[in-house]
Amino acid sequence: MFTGLIQEVGRITRIEQNGANRRIIVAAEQAAPELKIGDSIAVSGVCLTAVDVGAGTFSADLAAETWARTSFSRLRENARVNLELPLAANARLGGHMVQGHVDGTGTFLGLEPIPDAQDFWLHIEAPVELAKYLVFKGSVAIEGISLTLARVDGNRITIAIIPHTCEMTNLQSLQPGDPVNIETDIIAKYLEKWTGEGGLHGQSGLRGEYALSNDSTRSIAATIEHPETPPELPRTVNGSLNAHSKRFGIVVSRFNAFITERLLRGALDGLRRSGASDCDIKIVHVPGAWELASAARMLAKTGQVDAVICLGCLLRGETLHYEVIANEAGRGIGQSAQDTDVPHAFGVLTCDTLEQALDRSGLKQGNKGFDAALAAIEMANLKQNINKH
Repeated sequence: MFTGLIQEVGRITRIEQNGANRRIIVAAEQAAPELKIGDSIAVSGVCLTAVDVGAGTFSADLAAETWARTSFSRLRENARVNLELPLAANARLGGHMVQGHVDGTGTFLGLEPIPDAQDFWLHIEAPVELAKYLVFKGSVAIEGISLTLARVDGNRITIAIIPHTCEMTNLQSLQPGDPVNIETDIIAKYLEKWTGEGGLHGQSGLRGEYALSNDSTRSIAATIEHPETPPELPRTVNGSLNAHSKRFGIVVSRFNAFITERLLRGALDGLRRSGASDCDIKIVHVPGAWELASAARMLAKTGQVDAVICLGCLLRGETLHYEVIANEAGRGIGQSAQDTDVPHAFGVLTCDTLEQALDRSGLKQGNKGFDAALAAIEMANLKQNINKH
Protein backbone atom coordinates (compact mmCIF):
# COMPACT_ATOMS: atom_id res chain seq x y z
CA MET A 1 0.00 0.00 0.00
CA PHE A 2 1.25 3.47 -0.92
CA THR A 3 0.01 7.01 -0.35
CA GLY A 4 0.97 8.81 -3.56
CA LEU A 5 3.46 11.07 -1.76
CA ILE A 6 6.60 10.90 -3.90
CA GLN A 7 9.79 10.44 -1.87
CA GLU A 8 12.33 10.72 -4.66
CA VAL A 9 12.64 11.17 -8.39
CA GLY A 10 14.81 8.38 -9.73
CA ARG A 11 16.55 8.05 -13.07
CA ILE A 12 16.52 5.12 -15.48
CA THR A 13 20.17 4.28 -16.05
CA ARG A 14 19.66 1.23 -18.24
CA ILE A 15 16.93 -0.89 -19.82
CA GLU A 16 17.87 -4.50 -20.52
CA GLN A 17 15.65 -6.57 -22.81
CA ASN A 18 15.38 -10.35 -22.63
CA GLY A 19 12.86 -11.55 -25.19
CA ALA A 20 9.54 -9.85 -24.43
CA ASN A 21 10.60 -9.01 -20.86
CA ARG A 22 12.68 -6.06 -19.66
CA ARG A 23 14.71 -5.14 -16.62
CA ILE A 24 15.07 -1.51 -15.59
CA ILE A 25 17.97 -0.25 -13.49
CA VAL A 26 17.03 2.84 -11.51
CA ALA A 27 19.36 5.30 -9.79
CA ALA A 28 17.77 6.09 -6.43
CA GLU A 29 20.10 7.55 -3.82
CA GLN A 30 17.46 7.76 -1.08
CA ALA A 31 15.28 4.73 -1.78
CA ALA A 32 17.90 2.13 -2.71
CA PRO A 33 19.59 2.01 0.75
CA GLU A 34 16.19 1.18 2.31
CA LEU A 35 15.50 -1.69 -0.09
CA LYS A 36 16.39 -5.34 0.03
CA ILE A 37 15.77 -7.95 -2.64
CA GLY A 38 12.09 -8.85 -2.79
CA ASP A 39 10.82 -5.52 -1.43
CA SER A 40 8.08 -3.59 -3.19
CA ILE A 41 8.51 -0.08 -4.53
CA ALA A 42 6.18 2.12 -6.57
CA VAL A 43 7.83 3.36 -9.77
CA SER A 44 5.73 6.11 -11.38
CA GLY A 45 2.69 4.52 -9.77
CA VAL A 46 3.44 0.89 -10.67
CA CYS A 47 4.15 -1.51 -7.81
CA LEU A 48 7.36 -3.39 -8.71
CA THR A 49 9.65 -5.83 -6.91
CA ALA A 50 13.31 -5.07 -6.36
CA VAL A 51 15.24 -8.01 -7.83
CA ASP A 52 18.68 -6.52 -7.30
CA VAL A 53 19.93 -3.73 -5.05
CA GLY A 54 23.26 -1.95 -5.44
CA ALA A 55 24.95 1.17 -4.19
CA GLY A 56 22.37 3.82 -4.94
CA THR A 57 20.53 1.71 -7.53
CA PHE A 58 17.94 -1.03 -7.74
CA SER A 59 16.62 -3.24 -10.54
CA ALA A 60 13.09 -4.41 -11.30
CA ASP A 61 11.74 -6.80 -13.92
CA LEU A 62 8.87 -5.84 -16.20
CA ALA A 63 6.64 -8.38 -17.90
CA ALA A 64 5.60 -7.63 -21.46
CA GLU A 65 2.09 -6.86 -20.20
CA THR A 66 3.42 -4.27 -17.71
CA TRP A 67 5.50 -2.62 -20.41
CA ALA A 68 2.58 -2.41 -22.83
CA ARG A 69 -0.14 -1.42 -20.35
CA THR A 70 1.69 1.38 -18.52
CA SER A 71 3.59 4.54 -19.30
CA PHE A 72 6.80 2.50 -19.15
CA SER A 73 6.48 2.08 -22.92
CA ARG A 74 7.90 5.61 -23.26
CA LEU A 75 10.86 5.00 -20.93
CA ARG A 76 14.34 5.64 -22.25
CA GLU A 77 17.69 5.87 -20.50
CA ASN A 78 17.88 8.95 -18.26
CA ALA A 79 14.06 9.16 -18.05
CA ARG A 80 12.84 10.41 -14.68
CA VAL A 81 10.50 8.24 -12.59
CA ASN A 82 8.63 8.89 -9.35
CA LEU A 83 9.57 6.62 -6.45
CA GLU A 84 7.70 5.76 -3.27
CA LEU A 85 8.43 3.07 -0.69
CA PRO A 86 5.46 1.21 0.84
CA LEU A 87 3.61 2.79 3.74
CA ALA A 88 4.97 1.70 7.12
CA ALA A 89 2.38 0.43 9.61
CA ASN A 90 3.23 3.20 12.11
CA ALA A 91 3.44 6.02 9.54
CA ARG A 92 1.00 8.86 8.92
CA LEU A 93 -1.42 8.28 6.06
CA GLY A 94 -0.99 11.32 3.84
CA GLY A 95 -2.23 11.53 0.26
CA HIS A 96 -4.75 8.72 -0.30
CA MET A 97 -4.74 4.94 -0.52
CA VAL A 98 -2.79 3.91 -3.61
CA GLN A 99 -2.21 0.27 -4.50
CA GLY A 100 0.26 0.60 -7.34
CA HIS A 101 -2.19 -1.21 -9.64
CA VAL A 102 -2.49 0.98 -12.74
CA ASP A 103 -6.03 1.13 -14.18
CA GLY A 104 -4.94 2.60 -17.51
CA THR A 105 -2.80 5.18 -19.22
CA GLY A 106 -3.90 8.69 -20.01
CA THR A 107 -2.33 11.30 -22.27
CA PHE A 108 -0.33 14.20 -20.86
CA LEU A 109 -1.71 17.34 -22.51
CA GLY A 110 0.45 19.89 -20.73
CA LEU A 111 1.26 22.00 -17.69
CA GLU A 112 -0.39 25.39 -18.08
CA PRO A 113 0.95 28.23 -15.90
CA ILE A 114 -1.82 29.90 -13.90
CA PRO A 115 -1.81 33.68 -14.52
CA ASP A 116 -0.51 35.80 -11.61
CA ALA A 117 0.48 32.67 -9.66
CA GLN A 118 3.33 30.19 -9.43
CA ASP A 119 0.98 27.24 -9.76
CA PHE A 120 0.05 25.21 -12.84
CA TRP A 121 -2.95 23.50 -14.37
CA LEU A 122 -2.14 19.90 -15.22
CA HIS A 123 -4.27 18.69 -18.15
CA ILE A 124 -4.72 14.94 -18.72
CA GLU A 125 -6.93 13.02 -21.15
CA ALA A 126 -8.01 9.83 -19.38
CA PRO A 127 -9.26 6.62 -21.03
CA VAL A 128 -13.00 6.84 -21.59
CA GLU A 129 -13.73 3.78 -19.45
CA LEU A 130 -12.13 5.45 -16.39
CA ALA A 131 -14.19 8.64 -16.63
CA LYS A 132 -16.90 7.27 -14.30
CA TYR A 133 -14.36 7.00 -11.46
CA LEU A 134 -13.13 10.60 -11.82
CA VAL A 135 -15.16 13.14 -9.85
CA PHE A 136 -14.76 16.79 -8.90
CA LYS A 137 -12.56 17.09 -5.77
CA GLY A 138 -11.96 13.33 -5.85
CA SER A 139 -8.57 11.65 -5.56
CA VAL A 140 -6.52 10.17 -8.39
CA ALA A 141 -2.93 8.96 -8.74
CA ILE A 142 -1.11 10.26 -11.82
CA GLU A 143 2.34 8.71 -12.32
CA GLY A 144 2.01 7.63 -8.70
CA ILE A 145 1.33 11.17 -7.41
CA SER A 146 -1.68 11.64 -5.15
CA LEU A 147 -3.66 14.51 -6.66
CA THR A 148 -7.09 16.15 -6.34
CA LEU A 149 -9.30 16.72 -9.37
CA ALA A 150 -10.13 20.39 -9.88
CA ARG A 151 -12.22 19.94 -13.01
CA VAL A 152 -13.70 17.00 -14.93
CA ASP A 153 -14.91 17.52 -18.51
CA GLY A 154 -15.93 14.11 -19.84
CA ASN A 155 -12.70 12.15 -19.82
CA ARG A 156 -10.48 15.25 -19.72
CA ILE A 157 -9.30 16.15 -16.23
CA THR A 158 -7.62 19.24 -14.83
CA ILE A 159 -5.56 19.32 -11.63
CA ALA A 160 -3.98 22.23 -9.76
CA ILE A 161 -0.24 21.67 -9.24
CA ILE A 162 1.80 23.62 -6.71
CA PRO A 163 5.50 24.42 -7.37
CA HIS A 164 6.64 21.86 -4.76
CA THR A 165 4.88 19.04 -6.66
CA CYS A 166 6.57 20.11 -9.91
CA GLU A 167 9.98 20.18 -8.25
CA MET A 168 9.62 16.85 -6.44
CA THR A 169 8.13 14.74 -9.27
CA ASN A 170 8.72 13.92 -12.92
CA LEU A 171 5.89 16.13 -14.23
CA GLN A 172 8.21 18.76 -15.72
CA SER A 173 10.03 16.09 -17.72
CA LEU A 174 6.87 15.05 -19.58
CA GLN A 175 6.06 16.13 -23.12
CA PRO A 176 2.55 16.62 -24.60
CA GLY A 177 1.34 13.29 -25.91
CA ASP A 178 3.31 11.22 -23.39
CA PRO A 179 1.35 8.40 -21.72
CA VAL A 180 0.89 8.69 -17.96
CA ASN A 181 -0.16 6.04 -15.46
CA ILE A 182 -3.57 6.51 -13.86
CA GLU A 183 -4.88 4.72 -10.78
CA THR A 184 -8.37 5.75 -9.77
CA ASP A 185 -9.59 5.89 -6.19
CA ILE A 186 -10.12 2.35 -4.89
CA ILE A 187 -13.12 3.55 -2.87
CA ALA A 188 -14.95 4.52 -6.08
CA LYS A 189 -14.46 1.03 -7.50
CA TYR A 190 -15.76 -0.69 -4.37
CA LEU A 191 -18.75 1.66 -4.21
CA GLU A 192 -19.57 0.77 -7.81
CA LYS A 193 -19.59 -2.92 -6.97
CA TRP A 194 -21.52 -2.57 -3.71
CA THR A 195 -24.22 -0.37 -5.24
CA GLY A 196 -24.70 -2.75 -8.16
CA GLU A 197 -23.62 -0.31 -10.87
CA GLY A 198 -22.04 -2.82 -13.20
CA GLY A 199 -21.76 -5.32 -10.36
CA LEU A 200 -23.67 -8.36 -9.15
CA HIS A 201 -25.47 -6.88 -6.15
CA GLY A 202 -28.26 -4.31 -5.90
CA GLN A 203 -30.97 -3.33 -8.35
CA SER A 204 -29.30 -0.62 -10.44
CA GLY A 205 -27.38 -3.11 -12.54
CA LEU A 206 -30.47 -5.16 -13.41
CA ARG A 207 -33.27 -2.67 -13.06
CA GLY A 208 -36.63 -4.38 -13.21
CA GLU A 209 -35.85 -6.82 -16.00
CA TYR A 210 -34.45 -9.76 -14.08
CA ALA A 211 -34.67 -10.52 -10.38
CA LEU A 212 -31.83 -12.61 -8.97
CA SER A 213 -32.04 -14.90 -5.98
CA ASN A 214 -29.00 -15.24 -3.74
CA ASP A 215 -28.37 -18.72 -5.16
CA SER A 216 -28.49 -17.37 -8.70
CA THR A 217 -26.08 -14.58 -7.81
CA ARG A 218 -23.57 -17.01 -6.30
CA SER A 219 -23.88 -19.29 -9.32
CA ILE A 220 -23.30 -16.46 -11.78
CA ALA A 221 -20.43 -15.06 -9.71
CA ALA A 222 -18.74 -18.47 -9.81
CA THR A 223 -19.25 -18.65 -13.57
CA ILE A 224 -17.54 -15.31 -14.24
CA GLU A 225 -14.90 -15.47 -11.52
CA HIS A 226 -12.13 -15.45 -14.12
CA PRO A 227 -11.91 -12.67 -16.73
CA GLU A 228 -13.07 -13.61 -20.18
CA THR A 229 -10.44 -14.46 -22.78
CA PRO A 230 -10.25 -11.67 -25.38
CA PRO A 231 -11.55 -12.90 -28.75
CA GLU A 232 -9.23 -13.11 -31.70
CA LEU A 233 -9.51 -10.48 -34.39
CA PRO A 234 -10.59 -11.94 -37.75
CA ARG A 235 -8.15 -11.65 -40.61
CA THR A 236 -8.62 -8.29 -42.29
CA VAL A 237 -9.93 -8.13 -45.84
CA ASN A 238 -8.38 -5.24 -47.80
CA GLY A 239 -7.96 -3.28 -44.57
CA SER A 240 -11.66 -3.57 -43.74
CA LEU A 241 -10.88 -3.86 -40.02
CA ASN A 242 -8.48 -0.94 -39.88
CA ALA A 243 -9.99 1.61 -37.50
CA HIS A 244 -7.08 4.04 -37.60
CA SER A 245 -8.24 7.68 -38.00
CA LYS A 246 -11.89 6.60 -37.93
CA ARG A 247 -14.37 8.18 -35.48
CA PHE A 248 -16.91 6.10 -33.61
CA GLY A 249 -19.93 6.80 -31.45
CA ILE A 250 -21.08 4.20 -28.92
CA VAL A 251 -24.59 4.38 -27.46
CA VAL A 252 -24.98 2.20 -24.36
CA SER A 253 -28.18 1.35 -22.50
CA ARG A 254 -28.01 1.58 -18.70
CA PHE A 255 -30.84 -0.95 -18.45
CA ASN A 256 -29.21 -4.25 -17.37
CA ALA A 257 -25.95 -2.36 -16.84
CA PHE A 258 -24.22 -5.51 -15.58
CA ILE A 259 -24.45 -6.88 -19.14
CA THR A 260 -24.20 -3.68 -21.17
CA GLU A 261 -20.99 -2.53 -19.46
CA ARG A 262 -19.44 -5.86 -20.45
CA LEU A 263 -20.59 -5.22 -24.02
CA LEU A 264 -19.03 -1.76 -23.85
CA ARG A 265 -15.71 -3.21 -22.72
CA GLY A 266 -15.84 -5.64 -25.63
CA ALA A 267 -16.59 -2.87 -28.12
CA LEU A 268 -13.75 -0.70 -26.83
CA ASP A 269 -11.39 -3.66 -27.00
CA GLY A 270 -12.35 -4.33 -30.62
CA LEU A 271 -11.90 -0.68 -31.62
CA ARG A 272 -8.57 -0.25 -29.90
CA ARG A 273 -7.11 -3.50 -31.17
CA SER A 274 -8.06 -2.40 -34.67
CA GLY A 275 -6.22 0.92 -34.34
CA ALA A 276 -8.87 3.35 -33.07
CA SER A 277 -7.74 6.14 -30.75
CA ASP A 278 -9.59 6.85 -27.50
CA CYS A 279 -9.92 10.49 -28.51
CA ASP A 280 -11.92 9.36 -31.57
CA ILE A 281 -14.45 7.38 -29.51
CA LYS A 282 -17.49 9.12 -28.03
CA ILE A 283 -19.59 7.16 -25.51
CA VAL A 284 -23.18 8.12 -24.71
CA HIS A 285 -25.32 6.37 -22.08
CA VAL A 286 -29.11 6.27 -22.38
CA PRO A 287 -31.78 4.91 -20.00
CA GLY A 288 -32.73 1.81 -21.99
CA ALA A 289 -32.93 0.07 -25.37
CA TRP A 290 -35.93 2.21 -26.36
CA GLU A 291 -33.72 5.33 -26.40
CA LEU A 292 -30.84 3.79 -28.37
CA ALA A 293 -32.14 4.74 -31.82
CA SER A 294 -32.86 8.35 -30.84
CA ALA A 295 -29.39 8.89 -29.38
CA ALA A 296 -27.76 7.08 -32.33
CA ARG A 297 -29.52 9.43 -34.74
CA MET A 298 -28.34 12.47 -32.73
CA LEU A 299 -24.74 11.25 -32.90
CA ALA A 300 -24.91 10.42 -36.59
CA LYS A 301 -26.38 13.83 -37.49
CA THR A 302 -23.45 15.66 -35.85
CA GLY A 303 -21.24 14.57 -38.75
CA GLN A 304 -18.51 13.80 -36.21
CA VAL A 305 -18.66 9.98 -36.36
CA ASP A 306 -17.98 7.50 -39.16
CA ALA A 307 -20.09 4.78 -37.54
CA VAL A 308 -22.36 4.29 -34.51
CA ILE A 309 -22.37 1.20 -32.27
CA CYS A 310 -25.60 0.51 -30.35
CA LEU A 311 -25.32 -1.67 -27.23
CA GLY A 312 -28.17 -2.92 -25.05
CA CYS A 313 -29.68 -5.95 -23.37
CA LEU A 314 -33.30 -7.10 -23.29
CA LEU A 315 -34.41 -10.13 -21.28
CA ARG A 316 -37.75 -11.81 -21.93
CA GLY A 317 -40.33 -11.25 -19.20
CA GLU A 318 -43.90 -12.30 -18.55
CA THR A 319 -45.53 -9.56 -20.67
CA LEU A 320 -45.29 -8.26 -24.23
CA HIS A 321 -42.95 -5.44 -23.14
CA TYR A 322 -39.90 -7.44 -24.34
CA GLU A 323 -41.26 -7.94 -27.87
CA VAL A 324 -42.37 -4.32 -28.24
CA ILE A 325 -39.04 -2.84 -27.15
CA ALA A 326 -36.95 -5.37 -29.12
CA ASN A 327 -38.89 -4.72 -32.33
CA GLU A 328 -38.82 -0.95 -31.98
CA ALA A 329 -35.12 -0.88 -31.05
CA GLY A 330 -34.21 -2.89 -34.13
CA ARG A 331 -36.50 -0.87 -36.41
CA GLY A 332 -35.36 2.48 -35.03
CA ILE A 333 -31.65 1.74 -35.28
CA GLY A 334 -32.02 0.48 -38.84
CA GLN A 335 -34.09 3.52 -39.82
CA SER A 336 -31.51 5.87 -38.29
CA ALA A 337 -28.74 4.27 -40.35
CA GLN A 338 -30.75 4.68 -43.56
CA ASP A 339 -31.82 8.25 -42.88
CA THR A 340 -28.39 9.56 -41.83
CA ASP A 341 -26.24 7.49 -44.22
CA VAL A 342 -23.96 6.64 -41.28
CA PRO A 343 -23.36 2.92 -40.61
CA HIS A 344 -24.99 1.63 -37.40
CA ALA A 345 -23.87 -1.62 -35.75
CA PHE A 346 -26.49 -3.57 -33.80
CA GLY A 347 -25.10 -4.86 -30.51
CA VAL A 348 -28.39 -5.32 -28.64
CA LEU A 349 -28.84 -8.67 -26.93
CA THR A 350 -32.37 -10.15 -26.97
CA CYS A 351 -32.25 -13.19 -24.70
CA ASP A 352 -34.64 -15.41 -22.77
CA THR A 353 -32.42 -15.63 -19.67
CA LEU A 354 -29.61 -13.79 -17.93
CA GLU A 355 -27.35 -16.80 -18.46
CA GLN A 356 -27.79 -16.46 -22.23
CA ALA A 357 -26.91 -12.77 -21.99
CA LEU A 358 -23.79 -13.56 -19.97
CA ASP A 359 -22.72 -16.11 -22.58
CA ARG A 360 -23.01 -13.43 -25.27
CA SER A 361 -21.27 -10.68 -23.31
CA GLY A 362 -17.91 -12.34 -22.88
CA LEU A 363 -18.33 -15.97 -21.89
CA LYS A 364 -19.18 -18.99 -24.08
CA GLN A 365 -20.57 -17.14 -27.11
CA GLY A 366 -17.99 -14.37 -27.33
CA ASN A 367 -18.82 -10.70 -26.83
CA LYS A 368 -21.55 -9.12 -28.97
CA GLY A 369 -20.08 -5.68 -28.25
CA PHE A 370 -16.76 -6.78 -29.72
CA ASP A 371 -18.55 -8.18 -32.78
CA ALA A 372 -20.57 -4.99 -33.21
CA ALA A 373 -17.38 -2.89 -33.11
CA LEU A 374 -15.83 -4.97 -35.91
CA ALA A 375 -19.01 -4.62 -37.96
CA ALA A 376 -18.91 -0.84 -37.47
CA ILE A 377 -15.26 -0.67 -38.55
CA GLU A 378 -15.90 -2.75 -41.67
CA MET A 379 -18.94 -0.71 -42.70
CA ALA A 380 -17.14 2.61 -42.09
CA ASN A 381 -14.32 1.47 -44.38
CA LEU A 382 -16.79 0.16 -46.94
CA LYS A 383 -18.53 3.54 -47.09
CA GLN A 384 -15.19 5.32 -47.44
CA ASN A 385 -14.10 3.04 -50.29
CA ILE A 386 -17.43 3.38 -52.13
CA ASN A 387 -17.29 7.18 -51.85
CA LYS A 388 -13.82 7.19 -53.37
CA HIS A 389 -14.99 5.64 -56.61
